[in-house]
Amino acid sequence: MAGNLIAEAAGAEHEDEALADARRFEFDDETIAAIGAEISQVSGSGFSGVWPENADAVAAFLLASSQWRTEFEIGEEGFRTRFIGLDYVGAKVALDAMEIVVTPTLWVGLVVMEQAARRALNGG
Repeated sequence: MAGNLIAEAAGAEHEDEALADARRFEFDDETIAAIGAEISQVSGSGFSGVWPENADAVAAFLLASSQWRTEFEIGEEGFRTRFIGLDYVGAKVALDAMEIVVTPTLWVGLVVMEQAARRALNGG
């Protein structure tokens, strides 16, 4: 019920993606309301679209994002670039240059972003 009230207040066409995902995955109304409250709290504080706990991984990924290993494919539609993954040696050089200490938590976040970016860049 609370989730529906949040959706009505925000307008279905402008509903926050996190709330839409929570509904799609059939979270209970109490959880959806808690997500809405968290979003409201961070939105009012100049939220940039990146959760604070992910900020270091996003910054690391942005520094390493020019270090993709790619290959070219020839298919029915012509040539296309296929993204394989980050060149980890090049990514480490970029992170070291900015004196970023790579912890296991940071590395996991970077790899998660790499996987999502690779899927998006390869069209699927």
